Amino acid sequence: MSKPVRTMTPVPIDAALGNYDVLRKLATGGMGEVFLAKQRGAAAFRRDVVLKKLHTNLMHDPRFVQMFLNEAQLAANLSHPNIVHIYDLFEDDGYVLAMEYVRGGTALSLLRFYARQGESLPYGPAVRIAIAVCEALHYAYSSIGENGAPRKIVHRDISPSNVLVDYDGHVKLADFGVAKALDVNLTRGDSVKGKYGYLSPEQIRCQPLDNRSDLFSLGIVLWELTVGAPLFKRDNDVAMMYAVVEEPVPTPSSRHPSFPPALEAVIMKALEKGRDQRYGNAMEMANELRRVARELEWDIEAPSLAALVHIAIPDDQIAFGRVGSDDFSGVGPSMRRHTTHGSGDWSGAPEHSFAAVEIVSDAGSTAAPVSLPGAATPSWRPVLAAVIVMTLLSAIFWIWMVPVLI
Repeated sequence: MSKPVRTMTPVPIDAALGNYDVLRKLATGGMGEVFLAKQRGAAAFRRDVVLKKLHTNLMHDPRFVQMFLNEAQLAANLSHPNIVHIYDLFEDDGYVLAMEYVRGGTALSLLRFYARQGESLPYGPAVRIAIAVCEALHYAYSSIGENGAPRKIVHRDISPSNVLVDYDGHVKLADFGVAKALDVNLTRGDSVKGKYGYLSPEQIRCQPLDNRSDLFSLGIVLWELTVGAPLFKRDNDVAMMYAVVEEPVPTPSSRHPSFPPALEAVIMKALEKGRDQRYGNAMEMANELRRVARELEWDIEAPSLAALVHIAIPDDQIAFGRVGSDDFSGVGPSMRRHTTHGSGDWSGAPEHSFAAVEIVSDAGSTAAPVSLPGAATPSWRPVLAAVIVMTLLSAIFWIWMVPVLI
């Protein structure tokens, strides 16, 4: 199995942002830029951090600013080993977020590497990743906030590019930028935030959300990790959303007959269209996954995932939550896999090239992109906003109007 060649050339940057010396730029997306930096402090204190800086030209757009600040406000108070830590928020010609430095990659980069090799992730490491995300989600939703009540934070953007895996086999959930602390008085959902292929049915329908929405999205991720292909990939966004809401979810064994029935049962329960049929909380799903791994004698310990990460990801990589969303360029021909389960192609697109979407269901059914491909170039934004408006209107017609007329 060939080791990937590092393609990112370090770009030294003689600059500083606040109390941080910028070492190099890691990525640029529609919403901002990501840098590797060193924190400066008293008595020669130094610490590696990742900085996420909001594009200056977006500072005057309250939607972008709110989404960016939301990540800092929510995640800064979350202290869990499976959640990326937020250290600081400051202004330096725009808002800058300082966050934990994680050496490694993402679940998406693992998928792409093994797809290129014609193989898939072993069940043990895939299940370890899912258990870790479950633990992070359970903590974010159940942990007690300053008011003495559960925080009830719903991530709303669970996808392979927001799941970080480091060289020690640890897993961290990143990018709470579209997360939302639920209002106990909320009677309806007012927006859809996330990526079309990872939205829950209730997100698409703009219904009130709880932790079970994230479990549906995690079910998608686990399906893809173990099957080796995108689950809801379609020709366009409308068809993708329709598939999430209306079409039956194919079982993993329909793709690979040898797929373990016990693992399939967990995945399919997470992917129930009706949330009342899913797990009641993330810890229930984590415990079921542990039971399956124990019965089937899968290795879900950190060293097994660490070995996989060292094989798949160059030694000097830095992991961070997406600047943009996962992009599947198309499912390729069936490929040989070392566990006979999977075919797919994650190799064709940059990992951080697109971003989340927001669909607002207020009066007028407007749709507004929170972060879009090329959003740093303002001339693209009106065109892309118009495209998303038409996509939303088409979705409403096909999902709700057509069945009524028929």
